[in-house]
Amino acid sequence: MPKRISTGKGSPLREIIPEGSSRRELTELHVHLGGSVPIYRLWEMGIERGIRGVAGSYEDFITLLHRSTTNTGDLDKYLEVFDIVELIQAGPRAVAEAIMIAVNGAYRTGGMRRLGPGGEGGDPDPIFAINQLEIRFNPMKRTGLLLSKGGVQGLFDVDRIIRAACEAATNSEIAYKNGISTGLIICFGRDLSWEVNETLADKVCLWKKSYPNKIIGVDIAGPESALALDDEANLERMAALYQRAGDGIGKTVHVGETEHVSIDTFIKTVKALSPHRVAHPVVAARAYWDDKDARGLELLAQEGIVCELCVHSNLLTGAIRSIDEYGKFLRTLDQFEIAYTFSTDSPALQLTTLAGELEMLLASSAATPEQIVAALENADQATFIATQHNKKTAEEK
Repeated sequence: MPKRISTGKGSPLREIIPEGSSRRELTELHVHLGGSVPIYRLWEMGIERGIRGVAGSYEDFITLLHRSTTNTGDLDKYLEVFDIVELIQAGPRAVAEAIMIAVNGAYRTGGMRRLGPGGEGGDPDPIFAINQLEIRFNPMKRTGLLLSKGGVQGLFDVDRIIRAACEAATNSEIAYKNGISTGLIICFGRDLSWEVNETLADKVCLWKKSYPNKIIGVDIAGPESALALDDEANLERMAALYQRAGDGIGKTVHVGETEHVSIDTFIKTVKALSPHRVAHPVVAARAYWDDKDARGLELLAQEGIVCELCVHSNLLTGAIRSIDEYGKFLRTLDQFEIAYTFSTDSPALQLTTLAGELEMLLASSAATPEQIVAALENADQATFIATQHNKKTAEEK
């Protein structure tokens, strides 16, 4: 994997976003709360809360949580450490703290091109600031729920967790004098029981009434190996969950990131869930490359669905095999006139930033300046955050 480089004032990204440019305030759409708290802060939170297994070597903790080429390779391996992260973030107070840290990090370090070993900011000359941020998470996984034991109730109250997240997002906006707007996307879990997911859908519907500008969307995340949705009955149940979450909410979906989802399942999932956006739809491109099957790409283009791309994590999971192939992926989306955006996915655990990812694409010639600019504009237009006047809402679809 190519190194993320920093070339100072002469960086390729600086040429696109010069000092004083109107583009210095950006939108980021795809960030998971579990991957947005710097490792050193997770260490401190774990020690403070007395989480077992956290108080060993700090160096070992960094090595364990840092998502790199040495401990990933596929999506399942990439996700292995999130049980630890979600346990550290369990409970209303921990979730509120994590939300505020994530917002602070996006605003302060999103435009930086390098970070310290624990995820602390390390660039004194950031290129831009993120002023609209969508954070996604699964509140049920912050309840202390023993998912492996088939439990449906956790130690902490999920209602208080959702409310704490919404209040923390609001308080962060106040602290930055509305310099950043934040919205929350609630994720259903491919690795959760239907009973737990149904409860979560009801909570989304309930709490969106109290926080309509904070709970902005729903998603399905987790290992595709756990639930590929290739069974018609399961797909119908997932579609019912999206409807159960209520009207007037943005819809996105992780689908087609791995070989566990076939092109036929990809197409059926998109048609059943009717999302405004999809995350990592690599299977649609591979079907076209390998079998000249353009159905998935044509569906995305026809429905005007925006693709959420996360360069570094797509390389770490093996969804995209090289930076050169990433360039091919972007050219394919352009060929079918499919809009896409760039995000970091799990910036703190990958020790990456949005600026670093964009600069990597430019330095490797995987993306042109024109593609980067178009993707940034797409993010502004596709966000579910209510302050964006030209957002695509569920009512408009």
